[in-house]
Amino acid sequence: MMTGLAIQTAGAYVGELPDMPIEPSWIIEGAPTARGTVLVQSADKLLSSGLWSCTAGRFRWEFSWDEFVHVLEGEATITEEGGESYTLRAGDTAHFPLGLSTQWHVPEYVRKAFTLRTPEPFEL
Repeated sequence: MMTGLAIQTAGAYVGELPDMPIEPSWIIEGAPTARGTVLVQSADKLLSSGLWSCTAGRFRWEFSWDEFVHVLEGEATITEEGGESYTLRAGDTAHFPLGLSTQWHVPEYVRKAFTLRTPEPFEL
């Protein structure tokens, strides 16, 4: 009996990730270069998972989705608007809720795996 359900897979990503630029008006310091890609998505495109990396810099980030991250390399210090700061390093996992405003400081480089839950289908 066919249900239309199927497992999606993505092999190990090799090479440089495609550009996924930070909104220029959000950059506070430096020239951070962000790259990323979605590797798998749910059929309705409301859940997406992939990889993202960023070079040194400081920038604002406003979450227009719920995001879970697992840091693979490097580190970033993320400060909630008017709140706590968290330094995430390789092996750390975090959740950023929809609507959260943050400031990111990437001292050298960070690479993370992410899973997004978006209110609307996520198209790149």
